[in-house]
Amino acid sequence: MALHLHFDLSDTLRLAEHADSSTAHAPSLTEHEDDLTCPGALVWVHDHGVYLMSSGLPRLEDPNRPDSSLVVYAHGWNPDLDGHRRDADLGGDDFAEHLHLTEQPTPLIGVLRAAQAGGYRWLQLTVTGDTYEVRLSRTRQP
Repeated sequence: MALHLHFDLSDTLRLAEHADSSTAHAPSLTEHEDDLTCPGALVWVHDHGVYLMSSGLPRLEDPNRPDSSLVVYAHGWNPDLDGHRRDADLGGDDFAEHLHLTEQPTPLIGVLRAAQAGGYRWLQLTVTGDTYEVRLSRTRQP
């Protein structure tokens, strides 16, 4: 069975625009180990909840939590509001996955901008085992 994670598109696009406009980025673990430069990404994190954040540096700070990055929680996955949740498709370990914004042939940043202009409301990550798929949706449906 697949897990469907829904992120508010307007809030997600704010993070993406920050990452896209930043000249420096926090690299993923693999990029760091391979001495590669991060081209800009939404960072999908599973630790204290499931959320997205910008890879841009300096980080986009959360005005409600000093010294913390602004994050967008998946609908129903904010542990402060929804309690601690688990799902087998997310595995047992915490992780951070970079969703690069400018990779060709279809840069994600352009897809997000067009989707918002077209009335889409959600970025959906569909997770099955060790794979995931990025989609956009006008409604939040499993």
